[in-house]
Amino acid sequence: MMKRWLLYGLIIILLIVGFSAVLLKDDLDDLKQDTTESTLTKKTDQKVDQIVQNKEQKETEGKVEDEVEDLDDQKKDQEEDELKKEVNFSKFTYLPLEDNTLHRAVMVSVENTPKARPQSGLDKASIVYEFLVEGGITRFLALYWSEIPDKIGPIRSLRPYMIEIAEEYDSLLLHAGASPDGFQYLEENNIKNLDQIYNGKYYWRSQLRKSPHNLYTGLYRIDDYLENMVGIEYEYRFNFADIIIISNAKKAADLITINYWGSYQVLYEYDQNQNLYYRYIKDMDNPHKTENGNQLSTNNIIIQFTETKVKDKIGRLTINLEGQNKALYFRNGVVTEGYWKKEDGAMTKFYDQDNNLITLNPGKTWIQIVPLSTNISYQGRK
Repeated sequence: MMKRWLLYGLIIILLIVGFSAVLLKDDLDDLKQDTTESTLTKKTDQKVDQIVQNKEQKETEGKVEDEVEDLDDQKKDQEEDELKKEVNFSKFTYLPLEDNTLHRAVMVSVENTPKARPQSGLDKASIVYEFLVEGGITRFLALYWSEIPDKIGPIRSLRPYMIEIAEEYDSLLLHAGASPDGFQYLEENNIKNLDQIYNGKYYWRSQLRKSPHNLYTGLYRIDDYLENMVGIEYEYRFNFADIIIISNAKKAADLITINYWGSYQVLYEYDQNQNLYYRYIKDMDNPHKTENGNQLSTNNIIIQFTETKVKDKIGRLTINLEGQNKALYFRNGVVTEGYWKKEDGAMTKFYDQDNNLITLNPGKTWIQIVPLSTNISYQGRK
């Protein structure tokens, strides 16, 4: 009997142990699953963290690259600014200068009769104006600033409209007398000038020509006087192009003829290789040269049409330089139309047909002031 109870007890113990083992296995499986899930979650979290870190690192690197690019751009801008500070540009030609120029512009009345040719110094002028005077001939008003030659002339008298242009530049005006109205204009407007009649030491007469076609001036004669004048800071005279674009526009103008008065003609021929206009007098067989043998040339030509009238028996003229009137511009072998405008006391401005200030090429500019009725012809090269 005892043995049977022991057997029953053993069986019960075995059942309890077996059931416990099953329960323990389930707990172990649950623990293993929880551990696996925890590991996966941890790995996932780590992967997410790594992705976030990589993204933040890329963003940081991107920001750093942007900052580096910004610094590079700033450095380039600073270098360009420093270069501009180091390189001075002419206010009248936009060509680089070796030294900064602070003195006033000098404007000289230069004769243009046949006996005055060839002239001296016109090829060195930054801007040249050409006007009609009595007798059907023209006269020049040449502007010098950064480069003043040692010989300029022959020098002749002024007319009021020439003084009016010189006044725009607040220049030192050199001349030999003036018309009665010219003297009055000089006196009433306190124009800075050196008249040879009263200031002969700033001029000399050449023994190679007959008077009055032999009067000259130059840098070595006026340098001290110019340096003792109060300087002036000029603005750029025109809008100058940084890049020259030669257009294939329909209005090509390789040959230009300006019929001033009577049989007097000015001609220009465009040289595409040099992007220059070469000047001729009367016909293409007569290049307009200076005394040193250089043919006169220019980078830009402005034709400024004006109301022009004869005012006395001698044939002196009045030229209206106030208000507004039409203009033609020749650059890069092409002609464009526009207008000029001058308000009282202001600088003459030149506009295109869209009312924008014209853009000129760096270099010299010739401004041909002509009566409204002047015949201007131009054509492309055949």
